[in-house]
Amino acid sequence: MVIEQKPTSVNFASYVDLEKPIKEKTFTDNNSCNDDLGYKIKLKDEKLLVNLTCKRQHMHLLSNRSEAFLADWLQFSPATIVQIDSRIELEKLEIWANQCKRLKKTAFLRLSKKEKCYKNPNKTSNNFNRLNWVIKRCLDIFGALILIVILAPVFIALALLIKIYFHQPILKTQWCIGKRGKLFCIYQFGANLRELNLNGLSKLPQLFNVLKGDMSLVGRFPWSLAQMRKISLSEQQFLDVSPGIAASIKGGKQSRREQGMGNNGKRYL
Repeated sequence: MVIEQKPTSVNFASYVDLEKPIKEKTFTDNNSCNDDLGYKIKLKDEKLLVNLTCKRQHMHLLSNRSEAFLADWLQFSPATIVQIDSRIELEKLEIWANQCKRLKKTAFLRLSKKEKCYKNPNKTSNNFNRLNWVIKRCLDIFGALILIVILAPVFIALALLIKIYFHQPILKTQWCIGKRGKLFCIYQFGANLRELNLNGLSKLPQLFNVLKGDMSLVGRFPWSLAQMRKISLSEQQFLDVSPGIAASIKGGKQSRREQGMGNNGKRYL
């Protein structure tokens, strides 16, 4: 039995396991993706929209497919940007993010309609914010380069300490939520330096995230994928703000005002 798929610009094949009976379910935004759920895929321009669905007739890809299968399937998509439904369970979100990174596709976390952040329609304000962003970006690059040069001996010393004393990889990465929901790998030293009261220094590799444009020197706390599921809808407005090293070093204990706003009440860009 072959199940006919909806026409799309991507070549979605019919799969044998779609013949298995699937119970029709409804789910809320707080529910995670189960094995009997699947993905509804839509190609829009250069964007691949990945939505969680429980309706068999809407499925283009089953959620229980292996990572290797997803990699083979995703590489044939002409999309350069992949927007992933935030309701997908954490493990599968990481699989999507890992494969997008390997195939050099930019991944974004796609919020549901009622979770979407408020956007200011004022064009004058947007132009002013863009100018501020350009100035702040230049300051971030300049500041990060200076700090990397000054702290180079500290980088070397910590790298040797982790390798020789802790016998662990020098660096480790974690998926975090960047500006406007962009997924990126945040860097930090691989060992837990809290034993030596050097935990703040473990965040120093994030200076390279600043150079790459994923972070800023000052901004909100860089939420991980797991933390993203716990923040309130009102806090999601700060997804328009770049994550900052200062908030990361403080350990994320700041109030919402400290995470997303400056002393003058203005949100960081």
